[in-house]
Amino acid sequence: MVTKVSVRYPQRGTRQVSGVLAVNDVSFSVAPGEFVAIVGPSGCGKSTLLKAIAGLVPLTSGNVAFGSGPETRVGFVFQTDALLPWSTASSNIELALRLAGASAVTARDRARKLLAHVGLENAAELFPGQLSGGMRKRVAIARALAYHPAIFLMDESFSALDAQTRIHVGNFFLTLLAESQQTVVFVTHDIEEAVAVADRVLVMSHGPGRIEREIAVPLPRPRDYHASRFVAGFDDLQRRVWQALPASRELEQ
Repeated sequence: MVTKVSVRYPQRGTRQVSGVLAVNDVSFSVAPGEFVAIVGPSGCGKSTLLKAIAGLVPLTSGNVAFGSGPETRVGFVFQTDALLPWSTASSNIELALRLAGASAVTARDRARKLLAHVGLENAAELFPGQLSGGMRKRVAIARALAYHPAIFLMDESFSALDAQTRIHVGNFFLTLLAESQQTVVFVTHDIEEAVAVADRVLVMSHGPGRIEREIAVPLPRPRDYHASRFVAGFDDLQRRVWQALPASRELEQ
């Protein structure tokens, strides 16, 4: 649960928290197993909000609480895959497990099983530079899964992929979610993507960002990342999200 969260970045070169207000008084909750997408204009604070939820940036005010307690594990998938280029696919995952306290033997065994789970059992000893963009993204997802996260936080996670790979990886991820009933908060600038994957879409204002609108997405599950866009009701939902965005209202004036 996110309660009255605000984030203000300090002025450069000082420790005074009197600089730019990026996120302003944001509150929302996410039910277990729910997929919530956050959209908004560029610079509205979407990524800052996600990082605040993950504890990567400090809160200026407010509170973030997880239903399973303060030690809840969070899986974070960035826009870039953020893999260590000098480490193999397996070693990238093993490092995450070692940092979480696993022994070397346990980490190696778990990493191999995770790579098999994401269809990359034959890529364990390959380096990121030897993998395609879609394969690297799957390694990044496997690394996030390594923590047994209670919640996935995803920041424009598919935006760097080409259209065909994006559909493939998007469907792969939706299949994983259907199997695990994972809770997800997903930041995206793509309205179609938000409606295609989410149970709810939260629309943010211009920065400093706040939640302006909440739109339920009652499309049937399981979802297909691409084919869902042709399901009855999709166009209307997409239109509602678009009209809720401050940029669209400004264009109409």
